Amino acid sequence: MTSKRNLSRPTDWSRRRTAVLRRDRGVCYLCGRVGADEVDHVVAVADGGSWDQANLRSAHRACHGAKSRRDRVRRSR
Repeated sequence: MTSKRNLSRPTDWSRRRTAVLRRDRGVCYLCGRVGADEVDHVVAVADGGSWDQANLRSAHRACHGAKSRRDRVRRSR
């Protein structure tokens, strides 16, 4: 099953993702260390966030996962 978020993913997502990782120089915005390998929405799409580069930041997989879990818990309250 495809999530609503993935259905709304822009066709140029790969280009945007690469641009964000390059812009942030691989520094995770959540912990400040280098080696970020994913891109996170600062404001989640589920919370009304956009796919604009201004709402995207580089993050480590673990940091991104932890933030996403916190967001889901907050949303369920």
